[in-house]
Amino acid sequence: MPVQEPTWITIVLPMYKPGHEWERQFLTNVKELNDFVSPHTSINYIVVHDGPAPPEMKKSFENISHTFPFIQFSYYAKNQGKGYALRHGVSLSRTAFTLTMDFDFPYRKEGIKEMIAHLQEDHDIIVGKRSVDYFHQIPLKRKVISKLFSWLAGAFLDIPLKDTQSGIKGFNIKGKQTFLETTINRFLVDTEFVLRASKKKQKIKTINITPKPGLVFTNFGFRVIKTETGNFLKLIRIKYLSLQRPGTLMPAWVKRQSVATK
Repeated sequence: MPVQEPTWITIVLPMYKPGHEWERQFLTNVKELNDFVSPHTSINYIVVHDGPAPPEMKKSFENISHTFPFIQFSYYAKNQGKGYALRHGVSLSRTAFTLTMDFDFPYRKEGIKEMIAHLQEDHDIIVGKRSVDYFHQIPLKRKVISKLFSWLAGAFLDIPLKDTQSGIKGFNIKGKQTFLETTINRFLVDTEFVLRASKKKQKIKTINITPKPGLVFTNFGFRVIKTETGNFLKLIRIKYLSLQRPGTLMPAWVKRQSVATK
């Protein structure tokens, strides 16, 4: 009987100033996921700190990488935003399939395992769709903002998915190329990715995902809302540029707003 070759997956995890006991919790999450997935699945982890890493963090990851060589750590000189951190990490991936999710592994392992399984089928991109339980757990302001951006995406971007902002995505090499074409440095990079992929008619599948019980969510500040509003206008500009036929004009308000947000 032939020996089945392992499927290699890279999981990219952006982080920024993690909380107390982050190292212990991170290694626990890695062990639990590695033990849960198929024995024919091997996972590389790329952790990206969004900005300069303090000496104690560098030392921690030196020790971690020495013990667990499948864990890679990267950082850069200036804080840029989650979207930038994700692109940086995805660019370092050298496997056929890549996943992106938050550093605290916010979703149940069953959803991650299902996403890995679907990646090995004929799909370019797998997108996690947040469950009702997710919206019951998040702060009210964050829930309202999330629902609002989802409605705006459906109304103005003609995206075939109702939920693009779950923070967990998987993709093959074609999907990776599209992800690296994104330009937004903040949270709406997920929506930009799906927008660009849908315009290319790449094969996108959604799966339901459920948050871990007891997960603590942060709230959005005014600065984040302001930045993401400008980024949403950039998404509208991307949509018009990708759909424009020769001789047609982009609406003037889109041109004005996109220039103002550069």
